Amino acid sequence: MLTKLKLNKFLQSRAEVNQCTNDLNLASLKLHGLDCKNFDLRNIIPFLKPGNFCDLGAAGSFILHNHVILGLQGRRVGIDLVDVAEHDRTSGVEYFKGSLVNTPFENESFSQITCLSVIEHEVEYTAFAKEVSRLLKTGGDAFVSFDYAEPKMKTERMKLFNLDWNILCKADVETLVSVMAENGLKITSEIDWTTNEMVINPAYCAPCADVYYTFGLLHFIKA
Repeated sequence: MLTKLKLNKFLQSRAEVNQCTNDLNLASLKLHGLDCKNFDLRNIIPFLKPGNFCDLGAAGSFILHNHVILGLQGRRVGIDLVDVAEHDRTSGVEYFKGSLVNTPFENESFSQITCLSVIEHEVEYTAFAKEVSRLLKTGGDAFVSFDYAEPKMKTERMKLFNLDWNILCKADVETLVSVMAENGLKITSEIDWTTNEMVINPAYCAPCADVYYTFGLLHFIKA
């Protein structure tokens, strides 16, 4: 069983990626195709619990697979702007194509929501916060991860998944946290702003040349 680690933090090093991957292997859980993204999985999985669960941006995300592996009860859904490829799907999950800020699901449908490495791709914070708040039950969890660099990493001419790419900086994160709070989604602890390495770089996992960043992970609860 994975132990809970502190959230509201940033990926610090390649060694931490390796440790996250090792922890998931030892627990017989599904790894991500990119080992750097095992940071999200390893940190969020110990907080998963029974109840309806939604992954906003489910293409290439394996958090739903692990919800199934853990045998947690509840409806599981994933939604993405593109069709989730068959090889990325798993039984026990319903997949939808559509906008994560305008989903077809009923109010207060879910106990937990994840949105992993998506919000940096043309997701407007207010629309996102309103939709997450609408979908979550009171007391429900939202886990949001994102690309991060401080100072701001300029990516104006770069696109990923045919979408603009905005690597968040400290000011962006503070704005996101503020907007979430305005919509009843309270961060669960103060953010630890420590960053030791820009782990994603041209030598390791960077999708484009000349980019240097790491990952951030925030945990919110609907008040």
